[in-house]
Amino acid sequence: MKKKLTVGIVIFVAVLLLSSCMSLFTALTVEEPMNADSSMLVVELGNDGSYLVNNNYTGWAPIIKDSSGAIVPMQMINAISDAKTIYVAPNIAPGEYVMTAIRHVYTDYGLVTSSDYANYEPYVKTSYQVQQDFPLDKSVKVTVTPKKMVTLGYYDIAYEHNGGGFAAKDDRWKVLPSTVNITSEPNNKNILRVIKGSLNSTTWKLWNERNPELPL
Repeated sequence: MKKKLTVGIVIFVAVLLLSSCMSLFTALTVEEPMNADSSMLVVELGNDGSYLVNNNYTGWAPIIKDSSGAIVPMQMINAISDAKTIYVAPNIAPGEYVMTAIRHVYTDYGLVTSSDYANYEPYVKTSYQVQQDFPLDKSVKVTVTPKKMVTLGYYDIAYEHNGGGFAAKDDRWKVLPSTVNITSEPNNKNILRVIKGSLNSTTWKLWNERNPELPL
């Protein structure tokens, strides 16, 4: 019995890691600039100076709105040294953007049916995922001009789950609101320097021509 339990735990951890890896590399390949004036918006999030956990059951994303109030979907990168979790929005229109909150999404196992397949989809409403939005103490605004890569800075999130993966609860991946603390660094340019020095594919070279920072 003990051996079976150990094997079961190993399989669970392996599946969890695999599902996490499936979402880690979402934005390593981004679309090319649509034209000479194309711009990109970037933000960096972390947990105690490390990557955020983003997988099929629990994940994070910034809530950034354009001038019309629409939420800008961000693509996620979780696999670059010298940076935490990176979110990018390529080919956005010039204008004002405001970051108002950080969203956590988690799968509630009590809502999952046999036809559901959990995915990391922080900007999509599903029947089995619950969205938790945690407002910033102060919203952060930036103005995006043509042919620029612009960042909203770095945000560190302290939090605790409602038991996590080994808890026998349907909402085990829920984040307990009383444990959430967000430290905002809107003027932090680290992520632009990391992107300039670490991402050098043909497409990223085109984007880095719009990056005003020196490489890290």
